[in-house]
Amino acid sequence: MIETGSGSVPAGDPPEPGATRDLANGSGTPIRRLAEGCLQLPGVQASGVLLTDGRRLHRQFAAAGPAAGRLEQLQVDLAEGPCRDVCCTGAQLSDVPLAHPQYRARWPRFAPRALAEGFTAATVVPLQYHGRLLGALNLFHQHRHLEAAYIGACQVLAETTAWAVAREQELDRARAHNAQLQTALDSRVIIEQAKGVLTERLRLPPPEAFARLRAYARTHQGKLTMVAHRVVHGPADCGPFPRPGTRSADPQGDGNGQATV
Repeated sequence: MIETGSGSVPAGDPPEPGATRDLANGSGTPIRRLAEGCLQLPGVQASGVLLTDGRRLHRQFAAAGPAAGRLEQLQVDLAEGPCRDVCCTGAQLSDVPLAHPQYRARWPRFAPRALAEGFTAATVVPLQYHGRLLGALNLFHQHRHLEAAYIGACQVLAETTAWAVAREQELDRARAHNAQLQTALDSRVIIEQAKGVLTERLRLPPPEAFARLRAYARTHQGKLTMVAHRVVHGPADCGPFPRPGTRSADPQGDGNGQATV
């Protein structure tokens, strides 16, 4: 069974109500595959992947195997546990005995829950790409029952997954940047069109037409683009700047309010 979830917790602080964030949908696919693939390895009884962002916030997890989803969510909720620690430090943990007093003290709330679920050890491999820590792979198993060769196989799978997650994040950033550029372009286009309309309608030079648009937006504390849209697409005999000789139900203002694009 594959489970996924999301949550965010500052690395050193307890979680706050409602502090959740979703990673881009596409990034869930490689981490689910990683969790499912590692579950097939001899000795692995459950596996989970926890992602982070650059601010050390836990972003999203995927889990495979009995109780794995509960344990991954528990680490997010409690802000403690082996996977959460590796997400913060980037240092691998191998065959950690959860019943040992050292780790019971290190994870006083998580370790008893993991033991109660039937797991006596955990191995955690960091997900890193070009020196950037993206998350961690958590393997639950019995102490001394996971061979080093299989841990090495998980390291290879984690490296491949880190590449896939990093690529998806880069694509998400590129899409967001392109959307911002398109919005800025659309705003510029409608403003230039409005300047042209006012230049013709009121027989103004373009700089004066723009000054009129900006003054109106400031006076009415509105967005410059919305005023421009009304000028371009609204009727010429009413609105912010009616054609001379007509009466407007929306007179022009020139106050000192704030205009936004």
